[in-house]
This record gives sequence, C-alpha cells and structure tokens, in this order.
Amino acid sequence: MKRKIWFFATLFLFVSALGVSQASAGQVDVLINKLVQKGVLTESEARDLLRSLQKEDARQEKALQEVARETAQETVKKEVKSASVDLPAWVKNSKVKGDIRVRYQKEDRDKNPSVDNKDRTRLRVRLGLETRVNEQWKAGIGLASGGSDPRSTNQTLENTFDTPDIRMDYAYAQYQPCSFAKLTGGKFKNPLWKTKDLLWDGDIRPEGAALQLHYDPAKNVHLWATPAYFILENIAGTADPNMVAIQVGAQFKFAEALTFKVAPTFYEFNQVKGQDFTAGGGYGKGTNSEDANGNWLFDHDAWALDAELGVKIPGPVPYFALFGQFVKSSAEKNDDGISSRYGKDDDTGYLVGFKLGHKNVKKLGQWQINYNYRRLENDAWPDWLPDSDFYGGRTNVKGSEYEVVFGLAKNVTLGIDYYDAKPIRTQAVGLGGGLADQDEKVFQADLVLKW
Repeated sequence: MKRKIWFFATLFLFVSALGVSQASAGQVDVLINKLVQKGVLTESEARDLLRSLQKEDARQEKALQEVARETAQETVKKEVKSASVDLPAWVKNSKVKGDIRVRYQKEDRDKNPSVDNKDRTRLRVRLGLETRVNEQWKAGIGLASGGSDPRSTNQTLENTFDTPDIRMDYAYAQYQPCSFAKLTGGKFKNPLWKTKDLLWDGDIRPEGAALQLHYDPAKNVHLWATPAYFILENIAGTADPNMVAIQVGAQFKFAEALTFKVAPTFYEFNQVKGQDFTAGGGYGKGTNSEDANGNWLFDHDAWALDAELGVKIPGPVPYFALFGQFVKSSAEKNDDGISSRYGKDDDTGYLVGFKLGHKNVKKLGQWQINYNYRRLENDAWPDWLPDSDFYGGRTNVKGSEYEVVFGLAKNVTLGIDYYDAKPIRTQAVGLGGGLADQDEKVFQADLVLKW
C-alpha cells in the first residue's frame, strides 16, 4: 500500500512537470491506460488521478492568464506614458470660467395705466478665459450675451426663436512686476471695491487703465490703493470725456470674528460738461441737469465712501454684516452760478443695508438674505452708471431692495430679488416712457449655474 502511495505521488509530480499543453495531456492519458492494463491502477483510481490532473491544469492555466493580463496592463501603461502630449505652459496656466442665468422678471408700474406691466423670461450667458503668459504677464478675454447696453448682458426670449448676440465682455492685459502691484489695461472688471450697486452696475466693464497696490503693514491689517483712468467717449477734434478715480482702502480683522472694511473714492470727470450723453446711441437717461439743448450743466466731480462691518457668528446664522455707501457731487452749482434744474441741492446719495446667512453661497444648503434702502438725488451721480434694475438705472430715485439666495447644489443657486422704487421728485424730466410720477416694483427669480 505504501508503495502504491509513493507511486501516485511520484506520478503526479512528474505529470505536473510536463505542463498543460494538448500534446502532454495526450501522453498522460496513454500512460495511465497502460498502468490500468498492467493492473498497477484500478479504473477508479485512474479516473480520480485524471480528475486531479485536470484540476491542476485549470489552476495553472488561470495563473498563466493572470500573469499575461498583468503584463499587458503594465505594457499599455508604459506605452500611454511614452505617447502622452506635453501641453504648452500657457494652456496649463489658463482658466476657463463662466455662468448661465435663467431669469423670470415681472415689472409692475403703478399710477400710470398707459404703461403696460411686463413679464419677461431672460437669459444671460458669460464665458471667459484667463491665462498667465509668463511670471509677470496675464491676459483675459470674455464673451457675454446681450446687446451694446453696458449695463445689461440679458437677452430676452422673444421673436420666435431668434439667435441672440454674443459680444465682447472684457479683454485686457495685466502686468504684475511684484506681489503688491499690478497694472491692467483694456476693458476689464471694475477694480474699485464696492459694497453695493448704488453707483456702479455690476455688468459695467470700464475701459482704460488701473493700477492696484496692496500692502499689509501688520497682522490682520490690509491696505490698498487703486488709481484708475477710464475713457467715457471718443470725440473727434476735441479732448475725450474721461473719468479719473482714486480709491484708498483698509481692512481690519479683530480676533478673526469681526472685520471692518472702508474705502473712500474720489472721482474727477473731465470734458463732460456740455456733452449730451443721450444722443448718438448714448445710454444716459436724461435725469441729470441739462441745458435747453440736452447738454450736461455740471462736471459731476464727486467723492464717495463705502464701508462694511462683518461678524462671524457660531450657530445657524454664520455671518451678519452692515454696509453702506455715500456719494456727494460738485453739481450743487456750476462755474456760471447756475444751480440744478430744480433750484435746490440735488447732489447727494446714500445706501444702507444688511445681510445675514452665509458670507458666500456656493453649495447646497447655504443661504443669504439681503436688504438695502437707497436714495440717489438728481445730480449726485451720472445716470448711466447705477444699477439698471433699480428704476431703470436713473437718478432722482429712492426705495428698497430685498434679496434671498439659496444654494441648490455646488455652484448652483436660486435667487429672489424684489425692488420697490419711486422718484424723489414726481413729474421730473428725464423719466421718459410714461415713468413720471409712478412707483415701480420689479420681481426677479434667478437660477444661476457657475463653473
């Protein structure tokens, strides 16, 4: 018996060493049949031995397949790595960003039945590319929907599926010789810090040049200065109307929970007196004081102040802030001693408001509530710069804005905005389109996707 066991063991090892090819398998079958004929093995023992050998063949074949698979995968990885394309540096240093906004808007105008209320569905699309050309130079270009109006990139859905315009939103070159200074030229996003849109509509992209300087003299103290030169018009044969703005600002942090930010700004308007900003495709609203020919009576030089006090709060309301804006122009009386068209001082504007919730709404569940009240007198500021959603962007207005924003998902928000505005002086000139002596209420619902 022991002799037979040793025989089977020796035979098993011998057969395993032969491999799993078809030829060796046939030789094994012949050998086992001979052993059965000689009486060394019974038929039952032969069958058991064949089954064992078949199982061993299958195990070896599976092991060989696994080795072949791993070898193939490693080979493919090496080939892909060797064949990969080395992208240019400017592509690696570029960022593409944009957003899409779908808006429902309803305008309700009281006290004037001659003007129809409006319901509109509007679309805004913006796409931009910014690339760092080298360590010191950067360039940016952006496209946006809408027409030529500098205060609107909205496209109303109308005219039986017409194809809306896509226009240049911004295009600039930026030079940054050091970490605390950068110079931007072209058409670019407004470099001046603002708490709200009393003076500047958020869609306006100024044209000209701006220098931005930053300095941190101490921990939790940040200072900046932004002198800028903006071109307003191009008029052949005379100096072009332009604006010079100089803003200085400071931000202070106290114990990481309290932040105070303040920035005064001086504005000087050059070659604007005597110009008609409503003619020739201009976007003035005609509410600023003009002479009998529709030309500006004043230069509108002004100084403004923006301030915000923010507090981080543990709990369900993580942030609360108070903010405000103030502006006073030089339009009280021009060089000829002529006062504004109403014979009173119309040279001041202000906005006060608060916000609570999350400081920024970027993901699911975040939220923010805003409220502000504003008053912008007739000649406090040019009427082609303020927020176009508040009484069409005119001056000689006052009223409130209510806003709620909620995060539906990462980079997806739903916002509700409600404006309740009216003229400071009723029956004022320049209100146009039946707007005189009426309140205007605007409701907006915005779905915004950003990337």
